[in-house]
Amino acid sequence: MKKYTLGRKLFAAVLHQMFMIMVVCSLFAMDELVRTHEMENLMELSMLSIIGLVGTFIALAYLTNVSGYRDEDEKEVFFHPIDKVYGDILTILFILVIWVLLRYTLHLRKQDFELAGLLVSAGTLTYLFDIIFMTFYLSIIRRSKANILYTRTLLYVVYAKISERMAARKQHQPVTRKAREQRKVCDAIEAIASGELDTTLSVEEFHGTEKHMAEAVNHIRDGMSEALARNIRNERMKADLITNVSHDIKTPLTSIVNYVDLLKREEIDNENAQKYIRILDDKSQRLKQLTEDLVEASKISSGNVKLDMQRIDFVELLCQTGGEFNERFEARNLTIVTKLPHDPVYIRADGRQLYRAIENLYTNAAKYALEKTRVYVELGVEKNEAVFTMKNISKNVYQGDLAKGALAERFVRGETSRTTEGSGLGLSITKSLTELMGGTFTLTIDGDLFIITVSFGIA
Repeated sequence: MKKYTLGRKLFAAVLHQMFMIMVVCSLFAMDELVRTHEMENLMELSMLSIIGLVGTFIALAYLTNVSGYRDEDEKEVFFHPIDKVYGDILTILFILVIWVLLRYTLHLRKQDFELAGLLVSAGTLTYLFDIIFMTFYLSIIRRSKANILYTRTLLYVVYAKISERMAARKQHQPVTRKAREQRKVCDAIEAIASGELDTTLSVEEFHGTEKHMAEAVNHIRDGMSEALARNIRNERMKADLITNVSHDIKTPLTSIVNYVDLLKREEIDNENAQKYIRILDDKSQRLKQLTEDLVEASKISSGNVKLDMQRIDFVELLCQTGGEFNERFEARNLTIVTKLPHDPVYIRADGRQLYRAIENLYTNAAKYALEKTRVYVELGVEKNEAVFTMKNISKNVYQGDLAKGALAERFVRGETSRTTEGSGLGLSITKSLTELMGGTFTLTIDGDLFIITVSFGIA
């Protein structure tokens, strides 16, 4: 807490009063010497008044620095009782008192005083003047440090009241008790509808029909909260079920894949047997891929994915991934048009997860792009972001929810037929992994034009 001791404040105040009295008394003494034509000590008094004037300003600056204090957050300020008076009223009182004191001070010159009596009278009035001045001045300093110099005025209070009344009229604030209670019920219903399920009405504050309405709103909130909790439990159970079943399937599936591989190495002359082995190989590989996708999707949904964020050259990763898919694109007569920067583009991401996400996009294009068309792959830098874009013509025309981006949801497939290779998880996994690593994923479908955009901040 920034707090100055009372001793420093008193020292600064006394020092300021001493210098001010010195200045005023020197000026009165000089005036008296000039009137009596005694010019011997005029130079010394002039120097004394200059010293007093400089000291007055230095003491005032020091007093300004040590006055007022706040807590560490600069929110709460401890006030002097005079600070509770409205600023404009305090200003008017200050001006009136100072005007009276100045009148009396100027009147001293007309009185028939000896030099000693004149200096005592001038010093006394200066002392009173300085006390009133410092009371007003320090109040201004404390208000200024507390940021209430303007708000702690009567004019501002009146203005705030008028503004509050006008705002209340614009919002059609209810006047009667019944209308106010109905407004509270409506506000609670709107809050619950927007998802704030912790909204509760205090039934004791309502009367009559509105009391029954408040009770009903609380019951609705309790029912929705319970339904939401039940839904969350069900989703967690589904995720756990998928994870457990996938892990249980992986062990026998690995054995099946290995034994099929062993059969492929055997020299079997029977063509039907070789055909069956090829079918077993294709189906087992598809099942293996589906199992891996399920495990990955369940990990992402349950938050069990551990990221190893590093500085990665996005250009190099795209070149590597594109090279691995050349044969698959050529097999379907697809021409890939790649536009990548010559210089490295570094982003922060998990290399393994980023490769998995980009691989899913290339796989999706290799499976579902219209044959004998082009697939455009581009990487650019826009507003300090690396923006990867993949465009292709789809062999299907998507409509309805699919055209609005529903294809990026889990288990949503562009083809309703279950005979295709897709599992409905590739784009969903890519979207989830991209967002987990701090990137953005956008899917745009315009008829048969399929555009996917993935962007990351430049490292």
